[in-house]
Amino acid sequence: MIKQPPFLPISLQEAGDLGIEQFDIILVSGDAYVDHPSFGAGLLGRVLWDAGYTVGI
Repeated sequence: MIKQPPFLPISLQEAGDLGIEQFDIILVSGDAYVDHPSFGAGLLGRVLWDAGYTVGI
């Protein structure tokens, strides 16, 4: 399992830097990505990452 990064990856470049070739889950949102519990994509991404999935936004 890959340790949780400071920010979830939003591009293939960032995924490659983390050693991820393919995401398990990709979250698509019309909102800006803000890594804060009051924003759904960031919250869901962190919970899914803790569950062992690789997540891209």
